[in-house]
Amino acid sequence: MKTTITILLFFLTKSLFVQQFKYVNAENDFTYREITDNNINRPTYGSSTLVAQETDIELQLKKGSENINEKGARIQEIEERPTVSTHSRHLMPNEPSNIIEIKFKDFSLQMELDAWDKNGNLEKIHDHTAKVYLEIGETVEGKKVKINQSKYRKIEVFQRHENSITIMNEGPHCDMTEWKHYYSEWNKLDYNMQENTFVSDSYTQKDRERFIDVDINAFKKAAEKECGVQWAEHIKNVNSVGEYPSGVSISRIYYKILLTDDDGIVTEKIISFEIPMGC
Repeated sequence: MKTTITILLFFLTKSLFVQQFKYVNAENDFTYREITDNNINRPTYGSSTLVAQETDIELQLKKGSENINEKGARIQEIEERPTVSTHSRHLMPNEPSNIIEIKFKDFSLQMELDAWDKNGNLEKIHDHTAKVYLEIGETVEGKKVKINQSKYRKIEVFQRHENSITIMNEGPHCDMTEWKHYYSEWNKLDYNMQENTFVSDSYTQKDRERFIDVDINAFKKAAEKECGVQWAEHIKNVNSVGEYPSGVSISRIYYKILLTDDDGIVTEKIISFEIPMGC
């Protein structure tokens, strides 16, 4: 879970004074420039703020070659931290919950997700690949994905999913995640300039049930090897991998992140999200 820093937010207006709590929904790789004095400091995503007053300060948000001019806010961090600025659009009424940060050496990915890694936390700094385990009932589908970085001029995010076979037995199940799989094509995620986020794909029931052609007897032998004799006995009468008590479901979702630097050199990173099956 990302540690947030409490900051104090002052809105300067002619007469209005309203006090309330809000939270910063601004990504770290935005560049803010206050039109009047070229202030380029910026807030931390998820930081809690005390809204004191509104403001007529005009800020310019710069993301790549795009500029957005809009009224904003002057923010003063406590503990004598420097003044920072943000657009009012990046203040939200509710605290972000379950925000995880997957860290690489040269960038990080943030999203709202209930997940963990094999060591029980997400503090590890990865090199080229990362593996994240989702809690039961959680999904990366339809999520906003934020990429925080400072040196790449172009970032693209692609998504694909992997389907595997699970064998069910009134609650218990055996997931054959190390046998054969169906893989979807990589799909480039849409980018929202206004929110500086990529939006992950969602899948239909048909997408979840897709699988490759396999020999049914080879499947039953693999089930005995992967799961045990009792599970092979459980599926002895099925004629396809999708016939109950066997079934097909999503076992992993992958992000491929392509980062292009100023020299046109592309770096590829992969994140694997492990999905609980049979639930």
